[in-house]
Amino acid sequence: MLVYLVVSVLSTLWITMAQNQLGGPEEKDKTSTALKDLLSRIDLEELMKKDEPPLKFPQTLDEFEYSFNEKGQLRHIKTGEPYVFNYHEDLHRWNQKRYEALGEIITHCVYELLENECHLKKVHLPVDATEDEPKSFIFMSEDAITNPDKLMVLIHGSGVVRVGQWARRLIINEDLDSGTQIPFIKRAMDIPLALACCYFDIDPAKIYQNCCCVREQKG
Repeated sequence: MLVYLVVSVLSTLWITMAQNQLGGPEEKDKTSTALKDLLSRIDLEELMKKDEPPLKFPQTLDEFEYSFNEKGQLRHIKTGEPYVFNYHEDLHRWNQKRYEALGEIITHCVYELLENECHLKKVHLPVDATEDEPKSFIFMSEDAITNPDKLMVLIHGSGVVRVGQWARRLIINEDLDSGTQIPFIKRAMDIPLALACCYFDIDPAKIYQNCCCVREQKG
């Protein structure tokens, strides 16, 4: 359907341009104005939406029919193939929305790995915030509240990635070791170092202060 609409528009433009060659200067000016008006009325994004399936996507990794194998690679449960971006040909916008939906699920998968595999604790900040105040959270090791003078802070970059991730694209297309901070976390714990993983817009000094606050509350 989208291809048909685009062809129709291009055909109209071609016919108009051909007619334009037969007229004088005034006719050419009128035709040029008409072409600009026609092009301004064409909303390609809206045309693309008409061909799209509903923007309703699975809510879990299992519903997406993907899982991480023993190597930390994202693979289709039935075929064993890597993630396929172009699920629907010629529907880039829909495919992108599907990719973003998967990315949100990946984020929560990484959170679970930080807690279950890396044994980090999720702590909301500020620790003394009221219900009306804005809050965030970090993941930190247990010794972050007992040994704050040896605290390593891992901060991801800006964009869609979240705590514990370096790059969502690498997680989906490569593996967990390439796209997450998990290898660095495990290495830090082997040294050992106290550890905190946080958002890029949180001041590390405040993390140190809050770790001290948590320690005082524990004490």
